Amino acid sequence: MKTVKITMWLFALLCCHLVTSQKSNETISKVLNFSTKSDQNRLVVKNINGPIRVEGYDGSAIRLEAEKSISAKRESYLEEGKQEIKIKIEELNNRIYVYVETPNNNFNTASGRYENSRNNRWVKLDYRFHVSFTLKVPKSTSVELATMNDGDIYAKDVQGNEIIVNNLNGAITLENIAGKTDVNALNKDINITYYKNPNGDSKYHSLNGDVNVTFQEKLNADVSFKSLNGDMYTNYDTTALKPELVKSKSKNGKGIKYNMSANQSYRIGKGGIRLDFNLLNGDATLKK
Repeated sequence: MKTVKITMWLFALLCCHLVTSQKSNETISKVLNFSTKSDQNRLVVKNINGPIRVEGYDGSAIRLEAEKSISAKRESYLEEGKQEIKIKIEELNNRIYVYVETPNNNFNTASGRYENSRNNRWVKLDYRFHVSFTLKVPKSTSVELATMNDGDIYAKDVQGNEIIVNNLNGAITLENIAGKTDVNALNKDINITYYKNPNGDSKYHSLNGDVNVTFQEKLNADVSFKSLNGDMYTNYDTTALKPELVKSKSKNGKGIKYNMSANQSYRIGKGGIRLDFNLLNGDATLKK
């Protein structure tokens, strides 16, 4: 009797493995070019489940490789996922958009955001999907990168006018970059090194991670820092600035209300561009 039980248990495990082992992997490669040459050109990559990796190079074209993986318990569900999970490419107003489209998410190029489909009703999918983006871009290209789940965002040698990065549940690492910067990581760390200091006001936001930024030695900036449970560290010489007055309308209709800003502000060098560090549970490190 014991032998029968063991045999049935092993058979059940084997069946379970067979049921859950339906997988599909597809690699998509594209060469993309902007229709016109302009310093306003921007590459926008929007992912949902998976990482994004971008590297600047001396070429003139954008080289895209996307690995799309689908897994499901049944062959019919797998085929459904292969058809429904799509990688779309569009060009609009000096922007090339590369994004993942699902039955629950439509990307609106006019707004640059995902919109819930199916009349705002979220439907549970019968499969899992994962997309990994790897891109090589001309170094002078501005980029906007975002993902939500199951992946980090990494960019190296991207030195356009602006770099915007958002990651909901993964880390952000930017190496040897340049340009105005706006980064936001909800639950992981942000690590940045600059080839050239940013040329415009920049933002570094994290909810539950640290922000570590290495600038070039000659930095002229006014730094604003706010964290509920963290501190700021720097090896630059700084001068404390007076708290700012925040202007707002009063609720009782009596006119304009002024409050002292909770941000700590410091000047590095001669001041100039504004560097805004806003964290909740992490530390910020600025170093040269």
